[in-house]
Amino acid sequence: MKLTKDDFNFITTLISLNKKRITTLDFISLKSSQIQYKFNKINFLLEVTNKKIIKKRFSNFYIHNFSDLKELISNFDFIFLNKKQRLNIIMKKLLVENYIDVHNLETIFSQSKSSIKKDLKELKERAKENLVELIYKNKLGFILSGDENNIRFFFLNYFLNDFDFFENHIKIKEAEYLVFNMLRKKNSPFETSKIISIMLSIQYYRVRNKEILIKLKDSLFIISDPSRYKLKTYYRFTDCLTKNLGSNFEKKSMLFVLSILCYSRSNPVILQKEETFHSILISLLEVIGTEYQLPLSKDEYLIKTLGSHIKSVFFKISNGIHTQKPYLKDIVTEYSKLFSLLKKECNIFKTYFNIKLSDDEIIFILFHIKSSILRLEKAKIHKQNVLLVCNLGGGATKLLSNQLSTIFSLNIIDEISFYQFQVYQLDNIDVIIHTVDFFKSNVKSIKVNLLLTTKDIQTLEQIGFTKL
Repeated sequence: MKLTKDDFNFITTLISLNKKRITTLDFISLKSSQIQYKFNKINFLLEVTNKKIIKKRFSNFYIHNFSDLKELISNFDFIFLNKKQRLNIIMKKLLVENYIDVHNLETIFSQSKSSIKKDLKELKERAKENLVELIYKNKLGFILSGDENNIRFFFLNYFLNDFDFFENHIKIKEAEYLVFNMLRKKNSPFETSKIISIMLSIQYYRVRNKEILIKLKDSLFIISDPSRYKLKTYYRFTDCLTKNLGSNFEKKSMLFVLSILCYSRSNPVILQKEETFHSILISLLEVIGTEYQLPLSKDEYLIKTLGSHIKSVFFKISNGIHTQKPYLKDIVTEYSKLFSLLKKECNIFKTYFNIKLSDDEIIFILFHIKSSILRLEKAKIHKQNVLLVCNLGGGATKLLSNQLSTIFSLNIIDEISFYQFQVYQLDNIDVIIHTVDFFKSNVKSIKVNLLLTTKDIQTLEQIGFTKL
C-alpha cells in the first residue's frame, strides 16, 4: 500500500494530540468518511506488522499505543506528491495512454476519489481555456475531446511550463535524435529545441493512439512540397511512428513546425505575404540605419537572420505557442534609444500581419540589429597600411606577421627584408613595423620584438592601432 503526505500528516497529528480517544472534532477540516478512510489504512498497516489495531466505538477511535504509530512513520515509505506533481502524472497518462482511470489514480496517489476529482476539476478548467474538454466515457475513463489542433497545443503549453518533468518522464529517443539532427550546426536557443522535442513527442503519442492531425492553422503560412532527400531524417521518423496510417498530413504539418523553428535553409514553409514582409523589413532597417548613419538595409546577413527570426516569432504567436522569455530591463535601459525606435517601427507588423510583438520579442530583434551596428561600425574603422621589415629570415617575418594580424586591425601590405627595403616604394605605406636596430625612414616607423611583448602592444595602440 502506498502512503501519501496526507497520511503522514494525519499520523503525525495523532501522535502530537497524545489522546487515547480521538473524535471527529479533532479533525474539523475532514469529513467523517475521510477520517474513517484514514483509520482503515492505519489499521491495515498495524495488522500486517502484528500491532494492535485502533478500535472504533460509535464515532470515537481509541488508540492503544502511540509507539506503534511512531514505528509506522519510521518503517513505511510515504509518497509526498503535491498538486502540481499529481497533475503532471495525470497529463502524462492522458498523453501516453490516451485516457485516465480514476481507480488507477487512487492506487497511484493513495488518495480518496473525492481528492482526485478535485485535481480533475482543475484540469477540466485548464483544458476549457484551450478550447478542449475533459469528458468521461463508460468502461474507459476520462479522455480529452475537441479539435486535434487544440488538444496538441494544450499539451504543448502545459509541458512548456514544466519541461523538467516532461524531459525526465516522456521524452522518446526517436524525437531526441530528430531534434539533434534538425538543430545540428545551427545556433538555436534552448527554447527552440524544447518546443520541438515536446511537439514531436506529442505527435508520436497522438499518432500512436491513431489521432491523426488534419491540418495546422496556416493563416500566415503555406507549405510547399520539399524533397524527401533533404528531410529524410524526419520522414524516417514519421514512417516509423505512423506505420501506414496515411500520415501525409502528419508529415506536412509537423514539417511546417520544424522548418520554421529550425530556420531551415531549404524552407518548405512560405509566408503568404513574403514580398510584403521583405519590403517592410527593408523599410524598417532603412529607418534605423538612417538614425545611426549605417547601411543596415544593405547588410545581407542581417536581412537573412533577422527575417528568419521574425518569421519564427510570427509562427509561434499565430499558432498560440506561448513561450516565456526573460524581460531584460538592463538591456532596455542601456539601449533605450534603439529599443524605443524599434518598438515604434515594429507597429507596422500589426498593420499588415495583425501580429503585435511584445517587449521581450523586440529585445531579441534589438540583439540582431545591435550586432549588425557593431559589425558595420567596425568595418568603418580605417585600417592602416603596414610594411613589415625584418632582418631575421622568412620564418621569423611570418611569425611576427601572424602575431600582428591576430592582435590588431591592420593591412599588412608586404613583408620584406632590410636589404629589400633600401629600394622599396613607400607611396601607400602609413606605418613601418620593423625589428632592425638604427632603422631610418621618412615614413613613421616603430621597432618591436620578434615575439611581441606587452610593452610593444601598448606602444602600437598609442600610435593608433586598434585591437581586435
